[in-house]
Amino acid sequence: VHRDEKARTNRNTGTSRDGPPVVQLTEDRMPMKDRLEWVAQFQKQPLPAELVRDYISYAREYCKPVLTKEAGEVLKDFFMNLRYPEDGSNRRDTVPITTRQLEALIRLSQARAKACLREYVLREDALDVVELMSRSVDEIHKDEFGAIDRSRGGAGGVSNRKTKKAFVNELYRIIGAGAECTLDDLRRIAGKLNCPLHDFSTMVDNLRNDGILMKTGSNNYKVLTL
Repeated sequence: VHRDEKARTNRNTGTSRDGPPVVQLTEDRMPMKDRLEWVAQFQKQPLPAELVRDYISYAREYCKPVLTKEAGEVLKDFFMNLRYPEDGSNRRDTVPITTRQLEALIRLSQARAKACLREYVLREDALDVVELMSRSVDEIHKDEFGAIDRSRGGAGGVSNRKTKKAFVNELYRIIGAGAECTLDDLRRIAGKLNCPLHDFSTMVDNLRNDGILMKTGSNNYKVLTL
């Protein structure tokens, strides 16, 4: 399967096997949402779990996709348009986005290519990721009128960062590095800082992603050393 995919990549892009492909796509690209709906109708039975595990293991071990120039341009344009909208919108009215999100876009594109056992991240991989991220922005950062709401989805800007910093300081002061705590302990710290419940859940997830908290049980956490 991997050899066949390499051959298809080279045929579709018209390049040698040793060089990165220059992707030539038509403008009638079917959105990923429509493709997923088609697959759901076509593939009635789920794939065997053992086959999926083996496929993922193989892809992780042997497939290391390299970002092409065309794919990089797609990601860069999407990132820059979010950060500096072409319509001249005020920065305070735009989606809060940093280089960490750009890195995430690259990793997602590589994962998309890896799922197809490709050697290179193609423009179509980047377009799928942009479609996914655009939908995420619409669902998380926009209100019912389609306007950017920076208070949604943990996107509260400076105030949220201050709350998170204060929470971390209290966490290390009260619980201590290397110690374990419960979810109720974390809630008490959040209550002390007047942190709303929905912000609390988001903050705990962010602290886990940042390597500050590690979940050790259903309601138990360990405070990691910075």
